[in-house]
Amino acid sequence: MESLIRANLHFLDQAGRLLTGLEDHDYADPDGKVFESSLGQHLRHCLDHYASYLRGLPLLKIDYDHRERDPDLECSTECALSELTRLRDGLLKSAELDSRTEVLVQMDCGGADQGWHQSTLGRELQFLVSHTVHHFAMMNGMCRERGISMEEGFGIAPSTLRHRQLASID
Repeated sequence: MESLIRANLHFLDQAGRLLTGLEDHDYADPDGKVFESSLGQHLRHCLDHYASYLRGLPLLKIDYDHRERDPDLECSTECALSELTRLRDGLLKSAELDSRTEVLVQMDCGGADQGWHQSTLGRELQFLVSHTVHHFAMMNGMCRERGISMEEGFGIAPSTLRHRQLASID
């Protein structure tokens, strides 16, 4: 579970580095060319999922549909940086939990099987990595379209980075 927490911390740290180089208007203004959403909306959405994960730990019931959707997280880089710190601290503390613990997870995908489903903390940490990479890839495209420089590897899955590194060795 330690490596999964490190992977998630890596992405939260990437977000922090991006935020420190952005003005609030670049963060909050909708893209319009690639997506109708803003960088802030994508990041807030990711942070909401991390908050849902941490909020669900005490009862081992994670509800990704019950999100705060705080508009300040979409508009203020300072607010988002503060939330990143809070989430990062929470993930570090969650490392003490037994990864074999079963959790109940709820995501309303419609249909007859909505409700609570069994999972593990490790599986949910994997979900958070995948979900975050997906949104970061979109954010990367939005930034490139605007001429905002991005760090190498932003929005690229760890497995893809490893594959590229191994392929360049051959």
